[in-house]
Amino acid sequence: MLWPVTVAGTFLGGLAGGAPGCILGAVLGHALDRHLALQSWGELPQRLSRAAGRQHTFEEVLFLSLGRLAKAEGQVQPAHLQLAREIMSQFRLSDAGRVQAMKAFNRGKDPRIKVERMIGRLCEVEPARAADLMDCCWRMALVNGSLGAASAALLDDWAQRAGLSRPEQQRMHQRHRARSGNGNTRRAPVSTQHLLSEAANVLGVDAAARPEAIKRAYRRLISKHHPDKLTGASQQELATAGERIHAIQQAYERLKRHRGFR
Repeated sequence: MLWPVTVAGTFLGGLAGGAPGCILGAVLGHALDRHLALQSWGELPQRLSRAAGRQHTFEEVLFLSLGRLAKAEGQVQPAHLQLAREIMSQFRLSDAGRVQAMKAFNRGKDPRIKVERMIGRLCEVEPARAADLMDCCWRMALVNGSLGAASAALLDDWAQRAGLSRPEQQRMHQRHRARSGNGNTRRAPVSTQHLLSEAANVLGVDAAARPEAIKRAYRRLISKHHPDKLTGASQQELATAGERIHAIQQAYERLKRHRGFR
């Protein structure tokens, strides 16, 4: 196991103070490694960002992304604002959370905001939220019934950063295009209860089951369908397994968020 700050502390301490500095640098570096839970150099920027309080929340990144998509084709329409409010309700945001979400939505319209970087960092830290994030983005992009070129380019880039496969993107495209109809009318949003029932069915539990039962079902399914167990599988089989894992993670996060357990 590599302890990157331990290695750096040992080296720098040795340069500054010889053998005593080397020992002191190693001790301090190892303590920082353990505090940040670092196991590789690649994790260092992400952990330091979180420790410094610069890690963006899921809700902030979501509404920044929605604002960028609403503005992507030139002008924000009333339908974009209405959908943003629907998504606030879907995620059960408090009044204060709604205010912050709308601020993020408005900031997202500014092309100088590096939304794509935030998406990449968020999905590294919380990969289970990637499908929720991109599903909402597809809804916003198709709210008026058609997918513009600028919106399509954003979604393609963000999906790659989020680790979503192209078949999964296509399913989201088809589902929300069908929901939006011909652009003149939109079907009513899927009810929260329906979404919870779908999530419970994916995990094979009752939506009102105890948190411990939901956690056990989630762990069992993740273990059963993990791509690492498909030795010698084809690329298609691996892709299917990855999509299944995404669906399981998304269902678990939805139930966990609604029921309020960790």
